[in-house]
Amino acid sequence: MDQEQMFREAIQESDRMIFNICCHFFGRGDQAEDVYQEILLKVWLNIKNFRGESKIRTWIGRIAVNVCLSNIAKLKKSSAMFVHISMPDHADKAGENDADTEEEEAKLAFFESFKSKLNPVDKTLISLYLEDIEYREIAQITGLSEGNARTRLHRIKEQIKKEWEEKNGTR
Repeated sequence: MDQEQMFREAIQESDRMIFNICCHFFGRGDQAEDVYQEILLKVWLNIKNFRGESKIRTWIGRIAVNVCLSNIAKLKKSSAMFVHISMPDHADKAGENDADTEEEEAKLAFFESFKSKLNPVDKTLISLYLEDIEYREIAQITGLSEGNARTRLHRIKEQIKKEWEEKNGTR
């Protein structure tokens, strides 16, 4: 398989994951798009060096996280570290009433606020977890042990639950 075909297939498999990781770090907007393009470039330039020691998706995930973290370090010097992901437009969904929509938006706003306070490693863990990536793969991408990744994610989920219940009295 030549480099171009390998790149095409790898990006086809990982495209959604890459974009979502960018959005988890930078919100939906120009910054996420720019970082996404930077990741694609980095993958293209380095795909010939892929040794096959992990899944290519894992390798790309590691690149995506590293590029996001290095961009955060650059941004940290000049502005706030994270921005909120835009609220999805629920107006198009048929059958939803206003109370359900408001509750959903409140939960999303709470989660985004919670997530913005996380350190970069925990934010990375949450981003990968939300992409339904297996713990083993999360560990490979982040460089943590699988047990450490599981424990940290469990603690983050418990903290989310605790803070939600403190603010809202229910789950």
